[in-house]
Amino acid sequence: MNKVNSQKKKILIIEDNPGILFAMEQAFSMSGYDVETATNFKGALHVSKTPPDLIFLDVFLESQDGRVVTKELKAHKGTKNIPVVILSAYPGIAELAKEAGADNSLAKPFELSELLAITKKYIA
Repeated sequence: MNKVNSQKKKILIIEDNPGILFAMEQAFSMSGYDVETATNFKGALHVSKTPPDLIFLDVFLESQDGRVVTKELKAHKGTKNIPVVILSAYPGIAELAKEAGADNSLAKPFELSELLAITKKYIA
């Protein structure tokens, strides 16, 4: 078996709502993904030495603006190709995500099927 193909895909979730963070972490873990979590961007920078395959990012973090974080990720050589999905309950989330340079958005509250469909779109 090819060692590269047998590795789990890694998802990073940056979310400051503990309930949402827990639910997403459980859903991804049960779906066979390697999951790392952080409640802010600074915490996410120290989570792992290997970059994730996909990032879910809350747009309105308590201490940071997810749009700014997305722009930073997309401007950095090492992270610019990692898909970023912005999460928010804000009504205009799709437009905010597009302006920030995110690859997609997901409106809260969301269904598990929506979460997994977006995930499969970027990492099969």
